Amino acid sequence: MTTLHVPSWDQYFMSLAHLIARKSKDQSTKTGAIIVGPDNEIRSTGYNGFPRHVHDDDVKKHTAPNKYMWTEHAERNAIYNAARVGISLDNCIMYVTWHPCHDCARAIVSAGIVCVVVHKNFEMIGRASGDWDESQKIAQAIFDEAGVTIRFYEGPLVGIQPLKGRQLVNLEII
Repeated sequence: MTTLHVPSWDQYFMSLAHLIARKSKDQSTKTGAIIVGPDNEIRSTGYNGFPRHVHDDDVKKHTAPNKYMWTEHAERNAIYNAARVGISLDNCIMYVTWHPCHDCARAIVSAGIVCVVVHKNFEMIGRASGDWDESQKIAQAIFDEAGVTIRFYEGPLVGIQPLKGRQLVNLEII
């Protein structure tokens, strides 16, 4: 008889964040976020993409540096999605596939999220280039000062192979 693997909450939600990232049409970066309440109930999800009702069929909008003006980050999309329908994010946990930038950190703190769980394989502080590395360092400082806990998930994912751009990442899958 085969033993059924029951994932931990961290494994379950991080796997879902990677699945949510697959919705992104960004050709180089796919980021997913999921926000859960204190009782492990899903409150909201988001992925990096254009704002609602903005057409995403113009190739110029998808090409750097233009895409940075058009694309919303997964973390803020998840927060906006909750706000649209009046869902409180107080004392919630956000699971995200990449370490948040400083803009997302401000939104996370302001929304009342108390913990951010980042996939360890995608944590880039000290390894990213230029502005992105500085942004993540400032984000970490914002979290530290506001008392938002950062945890890193290091385990395998359940049934989903993560992507970096369009490339599959070789991680253990259960």
